[in-house]
Amino acid sequence: MPQTAKNPWWHKSILSILVALACVNSFSSVFFFRLTTVTNWGIINTIYKYMYPPLIVLGIVFACGFPFYWRAREKGGKIDTEKVQAVLVAIVRYWLALEISGYGFGKLFGLQFGESFFRSDSIVGGLSGYNLTWNYFGHSYVFSSIIAVIQIAGSIMLLFRRTTLPGVLILLPVMINIVLIDLFYGIPLPATLNAIYFTVGLTYLFFLHWNIIQPLFTKILLRPIMVAQPLKQLVRVLVIGCSLGFSVYVSGYVITKQPIAGKWRVTKTLRNNVEVSGNDWQSDSSAWQNIYIEHYKRITCSPNPYFADVKRSQMGEYAVNPGDSSITVRMFDPARNLLIHVNHVNNNTMIWKYQIGIDTVELFLERSLVASHE
Repeated sequence: MPQTAKNPWWHKSILSILVALACVNSFSSVFFFRLTTVTNWGIINTIYKYMYPPLIVLGIVFACGFPFYWRAREKGGKIDTEKVQAVLVAIVRYWLALEISGYGFGKLFGLQFGESFFRSDSIVGGLSGYNLTWNYFGHSYVFSSIIAVIQIAGSIMLLFRRTTLPGVLILLPVMINIVLIDLFYGIPLPATLNAIYFTVGLTYLFFLHWNIIQPLFTKILLRPIMVAQPLKQLVRVLVIGCSLGFSVYVSGYVITKQPIAGKWRVTKTLRNNVEVSGNDWQSDSSAWQNIYIEHYKRITCSPNPYFADVKRSQMGEYAVNPGDSSITVRMFDPARNLLIHVNHVNNNTMIWKYQIGIDTVELFLERSLVASHE
């Protein structure tokens, strides 16, 4: 690992803060959160209650005082800076390996992203960001296991000086992604802080190897293409510009905001001018009770009046036909086209009339969920 004989004061301070954080965080993680799952919670909680505050105070004292002590001893030539730095960096490396591998093994053995009967029986729209994240990552054990293997492999690499940098390069993108998920999906504060701590520690180790990494960003490794500079710049602009232009065109002109987008509840159904029973949806999946019209051409017709029943719903695409107050709907399964004539009573009610075989169907709809832009 690259090391220098002397380090500036700010470097000593950062390293000291990380070491103090490593000790406090390891105590909190190992001797409290993990031990409470295998032994008497009351005893561990009592120990934690009386030991944690003094440990925080000691950590603050060490983080604030040790850099000055280190610098003073260094000036007098009474301390081996390289050895001290090696020991402190090792503490940071081992702390990160302990904590990150713990999360990795937790995924492998179902301690993280495990099955939750409550979440499985909940409506997706009602789930919090935390529960939504756990449902997503817990949906595929293989996917979460891949993340776990990366975390474990990277942690093992941190235990050896020669492989510290590869370990950091493997773990840092994963941890940055986890921090972003934790921040924007409302993951509980302790887990979010842990992810931030680990990311900061990995970032420190990353820049500790900056003399090795810097050439990757500054040295030209490939032979330049002999092309006129203006043409090269034009190609560069076109590469990004084409992607940007396509996205702007599709979002602005192809997938336009539809005023009818939203959730519509079917208040009455007439088949051949005879009102359909309100309980027909239980046996007939074409007895739609809720219509979900998306902005991006997708339409879902659900027979269940209480929630969107994915297994029984009929999905398709729709196109609004300008000028004749009609909608063309193409169902995916079965593959059929419906020409639906729409009568807009107002912004919150409309009437659909269409033909299925020899039957004429008339739906009376009431908007129950308005699109966000409205």
